[in-house]
Amino acid sequence: MAAPQLAIAKAALSASLFRADPISLSRPSVEDFFSLLDTATAQCSRPNVQKCRAWIVEHITPSNARATALGKYLVAFSKSLDNQEATKPSAKRKRLHILYILNDTLHHTVIKQDDKKLEQALQSFIPSLVANAASYRGCPKHARKVEDLVALWEEKAYVSPTLVARLRDALTGGVSGSEDQEPQTALGATSLKIAKDAPFLLPSHHGDTSTPWFDLPASTWLPHLTPNSTKPMLPDLIKPIQLSSGPATKSLTEAVQELLSDVERIFSKGKQHDFSGNDVQQTDTNQLGEMVLLDELTGNVIGGETYYGWSRRFCEKMKERRRKQKLGNGIVDPCTTAAASRTIMLETTLFQQQIGP
Repeated sequence: MAAPQLAIAKAALSASLFRADPISLSRPSVEDFFSLLDTATAQCSRPNVQKCRAWIVEHITPSNARATALGKYLVAFSKSLDNQEATKPSAKRKRLHILYILNDTLHHTVIKQDDKKLEQALQSFIPSLVANAASYRGCPKHARKVEDLVALWEEKAYVSPTLVARLRDALTGGVSGSEDQEPQTALGATSLKIAKDAPFLLPSHHGDTSTPWFDLPASTWLPHLTPNSTKPMLPDLIKPIQLSSGPATKSLTEAVQELLSDVERIFSKGKQHDFSGNDVQQTDTNQLGEMVLLDELTGNVIGGETYYGWSRRFCEKMKERRRKQKLGNGIVDPCTTAAASRTIMLETTLFQQQIGP
């Protein structure tokens, strides 16, 4: 699994930790976990493993969504070790250390807390972790350690009997390191269909009241931005936006459907999707990476937008404003320029927030 998949899994786990499920965590606290995990996999000492386990038990175990995101991240992290440079400890040992961290966490939750929610949430990912660790042939001592660990889980009932059978299969090579992630693709396709057909409902608030102002959606800044003004925003006044909960309006629904179509068009491989029900137009990608619409007869570019960065319409608007300034008295208003810079930064942030949590 390449670095992009690891980055995506890390972003998904971070996003789940930022949500109030049950309590929103700060960015430094989230970064602490990745630091603890890196330290424990590099040096699998008892204190390092216990610190990592304590963090997982406190912040991840109470939430099924966070536990699922953790499983995806651990599989991506374990798989990414194939691409690391020759360092000590080796990828083989680091994969074993991941299982040791998981072992200590399962012991604490299942035996001490009598709680199997974490084990149930990780059932789809543990076989991949075992398969990755057991994928080294010609290493009998290492293989014995992995087998002993699975035997311990079976003896102490850390995992269900059904999962034990899958782990035995993983030890013999019957489960690949990424096999258990394939059903997620089918699940993703089902989710896309549900997103197309389900009614769109507005929440009561946009943003969470327990989230710091700098982690709130960028749209919460809009009420505090004054056009053509250099007055700074006051962080204490940036709050979640209150909405009228209920069915979304037709215009908002169409905008969301158009956004989903754009995202699917970017990430699909040779297959076009249209959530709005309109005919799918012929598209291409130009030298700047923009998705452009082509005339079916002439092949000329007739429109299109880029999902990241500045929109085509915004760039044309800024060019027109600059042209009018030059045609005027030749003096550029610094306040206008500053406002334009803030607008550029805001739109860039808004685009990035579209794919955030």
